[in-house]
Amino acid sequence: MVCSRAGRAVLIAFALGFCVGSPVGAAAQGIDWDALGDEAVALVRHYVRIRTVNPPGNEYLAADFFAALFTAEGIPYEIFESEPGRSNVVARLPGNGMLGGHVVLLNHTDVVPADERFWNVDPFGGDLVDGHIYGRGVADMKADAIVQFLAMAALHRAGIELGRDVIFMATAAEETGGFEGAGYIVRERPDLLEGVEFVLTEGGSVHAIGDRTVHSIEITQKTPLWLRLTARGPAGHGARAIPTSAANRLVRVLDRIRTYRPAIRLVPAVAEAIRAAATVEADPDLAAEMRLIERTIAQPHMLDALEVPFGNLLRNTIAITVIEGSSKTNVISAVAAAELDCRLLPGERPELFIASLHDVIDDDEIEIETLLSFEPSVSPRDTALWGAIEEAARRDDARAAVIPIVLAGFTDSHFFREQGIVAYGWSPILLRPGDGQGHAVDERLPVDSVRRAPRMLFDVLTLLASLPGG
Repeated sequence: MVCSRAGRAVLIAFALGFCVGSPVGAAAQGIDWDALGDEAVALVRHYVRIRTVNPPGNEYLAADFFAALFTAEGIPYEIFESEPGRSNVVARLPGNGMLGGHVVLLNHTDVVPADERFWNVDPFGGDLVDGHIYGRGVADMKADAIVQFLAMAALHRAGIELGRDVIFMATAAEETGGFEGAGYIVRERPDLLEGVEFVLTEGGSVHAIGDRTVHSIEITQKTPLWLRLTARGPAGHGARAIPTSAANRLVRVLDRIRTYRPAIRLVPAVAEAIRAAATVEADPDLAAEMRLIERTIAQPHMLDALEVPFGNLLRNTIAITVIEGSSKTNVISAVAAAELDCRLLPGERPELFIASLHDVIDDDEIEIETLLSFEPSVSPRDTALWGAIEEAARRDDARAAVIPIVLAGFTDSHFFREQGIVAYGWSPILLRPGDGQGHAVDERLPVDSVRRAPRMLFDVLTLLASLPGG
């Protein structure tokens, strides 16, 4: 169903001057990958200029952008809001189901804020500098959204017959938990997930390491547990120090948390990721020890070697992120609060972690409130989608390695894994040292990697979804 914004979308398409490809004859003539690469760069640059900073999100602006593209492409789509301005877009290329369940290409349209004082370019300018596209959200995850759109458009233009539906979902509010985006779809629009077998979204990557490429596919994540600590105490004038004030009590508690180091614990998914990483480790002695990680993990030199790549995956972590007290320098507030971003290893029970945190802070008068918590599950590797990524990677680079990873952060994948849907985090955009870095200052991606990524994803989708002769 084309939404009521279709008329406006067509006007946007013509106003922007997008080249959305020829609708017929592509299958006979073949796909012009150079032209598609040009299209990818132009669309990514334009999309970065659309300000969907969350808060407040204003994801309806991104929805209008994709409405223009899908309308011009002739692919049916739907737009719906979870809240005013929080728009979600779903488009579908139907298949006949002969190859199994459907595949969702999932991306989110919101981005985190950018402090322009610290950027070397306009964070919303989509500038091209030294062979890179710069901009807030280019790596997280506006370029991937364009790659997904163009891979889907290429299937449509080529007239490829599909054995399963290919579904594009651009959702709101991922940067604040996803509950008004992917979570809303799971709760309120389960009809859109009927028959879905796979979800492909952010979380993994492709890196050039030496003379080979390494494709990291995220199969599970640490559990986010966001907590708010509240301390209370006597209020008063700043001229009279109060040792038992709420701020003093909170500072003492936070210092205990700051110096607390959770114990090392090797969980199965992380052990599997370390063994897989051993296949691309340059140091043969270290690689041999990584393959035996259950036996070698207790050795101090191994912990040192693994600290940078895997340190956050070997223990629960606690980051002190927000501190609140008085709003005036000369007023001692009766309340002080702090927020903690805790990340728990897969399988850790949040209630047990909170109980252990009470022991660490050692102050029964501190209130602990849970702001966010869920328990991610693990997606299996023996699937058609994993096989398609692996085959496409090795067609592109005969020496390519495809390995599973555990993500220290979290994405919208957990919403779908909780429904029994296999979800992988993987991007076909090739990164080199310094590239990517979503949420960072001067976020950027290489132009050449953006240009070639639609073809890589197209290859994955044709391996996964196309019928013989398609």
